[in-house]
Amino acid sequence: MPGCWIPPISLTARLARDGDSEPTYIEESDTHFAIAWKGHCRFEGQAFIYTDNESGRVSTVLGYPVERIDRQISNMFG
Repeated sequence: MPGCWIPPISLTARLARDGDSEPTYIEESDTHFAIAWKGHCRFEGQAFIYTDNESGRVSTVLGYPVERIDRQISNMFG
């Protein structure tokens, strides 16, 4: 799509923590949208690793469907 900016895959907005939802700022109009990216993520083997931008806290989730997510990302962005 011409003019469409695709954020780096590593940008993330945490939607929940310890089973509780977290507020996420999303603003959209007919022509634009903005998301308050709260952190970055990466995959290492079978681990999903999230780093919070504000606190620097690093969370690791084992047993995450890493391979499935990686395939979906590859299918979307090549």
